[in-house]
Amino acid sequence: MLNTIGIFMAGRTEISLAFIGAAVLFLPLFVFLPKLIQQAMNADTDAAIDAFGKNEQVKRVFWTLFISMAGLVLAQVLDPVTV
Repeated sequence: MLNTIGIFMAGRTEISLAFIGAAVLFLPLFVFLPKLIQQAMNADTDAAIDAFGKNEQVKRVFWTLFISMAGLVLAQVLDPVTV
């Protein structure tokens, strides 16, 4: 199955391949986005913020990801050749 998809995609030009890739990526988003928005509107946001704000593990994960991304951005700014 994957082999035939690869052969089919190999015959396409870059523009049509980019269009097909964008359609494959974003079509599910547009299909499920209204349902996600509807569920978010029904959610109790204050309770969710309180629960995640008080959870120590969530704070640790957030700050770990934040510091690692800030380090990558800083390394790119200071020396873009080596990164």
